[in-house]
Amino acid sequence: MDGTDRAGLRTRTSHAKAGTRHTPSLTGPVRTCVGCRETDSRSALLRVVAGGDGDLVPDLRRCLPGRGAWLHPTRDCFDLAVRRRAFGRALRVSAHLDTSAVAEWIATHEQTIVRPQGTESGFDADEHPMSTQ
Repeated sequence: MDGTDRAGLRTRTSHAKAGTRHTPSLTGPVRTCVGCRETDSRSALLRVVAGGDGDLVPDLRRCLPGRGAWLHPTRDCFDLAVRRRAFGRALRVSAHLDTSAVAEWIATHEQTIVRPQGTESGFDADEHPMSTQ
């Protein structure tokens, strides 16, 4: 069959069959960082909301009311978001937003994040050889 039905219309193909649907390798909810525009799991991103006084508030528990913007908790992504004026667009706020509270939170918490330096080739993080199968 050539992919059409009797009426000459294309038959439906599932996205999995067609290979057109992009499925992220991440499990759970996926959000886009307003700074670098890369997708990541919700747990890896910081949610910020617009406060009543025109300031950005870090939403650590991810439950404050209002529209939220998601951001990697790094200085680089924060600087990109500020430079691109992404917070105002993401939060749909036309007024100037004070970003000092988020900048302060990132500065204090970025130092406490321990980044793995990578493991030796052939070893897992627990120092056991990896399987070759």
